[in-house]
Amino acid sequence: MIAHHRIAGAAARTALALALLGFGIGATARADDYPSRLIRFVLPQPAGGAVDLIARRVAERLTEQMGQPVIIENVPGANGGLAAGQVIRAAPDGYTLFFAVDSNLVINPSLYPQIAYDPFRDFVPISIVAKLNMVLVAHPSVPAANVGELIAYAKAHPNKLNYGGIGLGTAMHMGMELFKFDTKTEINHVPYRGTAPAMTDLVAGVIDVMFTGPPSAKAMSDGGKLKLLAVASPRRMALMPDVPTMQEAGVPGFEMASWFGLLAPAATPRPVVERLAAEMRKVAADASFRARMAEQGLEVVGDSPDEMLAVMRADTEKWAALIKATGIRIPQ
Repeated sequence: MIAHHRIAGAAARTALALALLGFGIGATARADDYPSRLIRFVLPQPAGGAVDLIARRVAERLTEQMGQPVIIENVPGANGGLAAGQVIRAAPDGYTLFFAVDSNLVINPSLYPQIAYDPFRDFVPISIVAKLNMVLVAHPSVPAANVGELIAYAKAHPNKLNYGGIGLGTAMHMGMELFKFDTKTEINHVPYRGTAPAMTDLVAGVIDVMFTGPPSAKAMSDGGKLKLLAVASPRRMALMPDVPTMQEAGVPGFEMASWFGLLAPAATPRPVVERLAAEMRKVAADASFRARMAEQGLEVVGDSPDEMLAVMRADTEKWAALIKATGIRIPQ
């Protein structure tokens, strides 16, 4: 009887080993001929926004490079949860990918009591595609010509100023919360569902300050409707070279950008992930792609899976610390 169990156990182990070997061979084979059909980018936002614009430009380039169509599927809702869930449930074969905003991955897990996905368990990073560095703008009536004067005024008049936050947990919201924390100021949050209504109210003087993207900031400044106080990037922007960085303006180490990245379901074969990362590096190196992104104030990145993972970890720690220190919570 004992011998029989040993033989049966050995047979089971051999069968398992052969099955795993077969799986590995199958995964390698699938990676070798990847892609052989259409690829989907699932986006957590509706058509027309920054992430949609970037994803469509990337899809165009990858379609040319890889010889297979890359299409966009906009799945807004549940703070990225609907799009993330769709990708998690898809086959991990490289044909359904998550084109995410950084807040989906590094802010939401700390900000919301419950989310339906784990960025580190459920996904494997491929590449950060681009960054949108924020610009701090103010209505002309705000009695501050620079960031130092804005801080001094806000400290002298706590809760008198109002800022526009576009989407809970986004760069526009969390950036100002980080600014308030770093400068020890109190500025009221007025939430908006989109950039257009927030900018309309800022130009009208309904709110006083906000973080926004470079193109809208420059357009409103050129028209004399807003003041540019600082860019929240490590270096001055080519789009507005005369505007100081937050570091230069007296807020040491302050940077605020929203980044956009490509991820696959967690069990996607590594060769497929590496192939996609290599293709993304080609996209990032393309001069015409970089020029089109620069027109929108976007900084092209195109890093590796490991580099993206390191950014995800660092940013998760950064935002978790801020959320814990300030007690920011989103009711559900």
